[in-house]
Amino acid sequence: MNKKLIICLLFLIISHCGFSPIYNIENKSDYKILVTEKSGEEFINNIISQEISKISNDNGEKIYYIKLNTIYEKSIISKNTKGSPSEYQLKAITNFKIKSNNEEKEVTFNEKQNIKNLSDIFEMKNYENTIKTNFAISIVRNLNLQLLNQK
Repeated sequence: MNKKLIICLLFLIISHCGFSPIYNIENKSDYKILVTEKSGEEFINNIISQEISKISNDNGEKIYYIKLNTIYEKSIISKNTKGSPSEYQLKAITNFKIKSNNEEKEVTFNEKQNIKNLSDIFEMKNYENTIKTNFAISIVRNLNLQLLNQK
């Protein structure tokens, strides 16, 4: 009986080690992000702007001015016996120029994924747009971590 009690107490003590998730609402960012210029892939840039507005705090003390440039590439990796593409590589490279106070910093994020070709063109386009959306969300998360670490 004592062993069970000791194990339970030990578990309770260890489980409260001070861990808190990065994206906790209590740890909301105390900075405002303004996108001043966008160039490159319009679809990805629009999603990045939407996601940035979600993490930006309008009442934040620190203000970041961001210029973003996104390059999106879709390249053929392999072809079938008829010469038609069977697999593609989707790649997004986003470059952020971050200006805060009198400091300017440049950060680049790369995302890529291989996909198989689908016979339905409409389905393929929707799948590609879903991947672009996932790229944008991942890029903004990485940007947020970068900005949180700058403090």
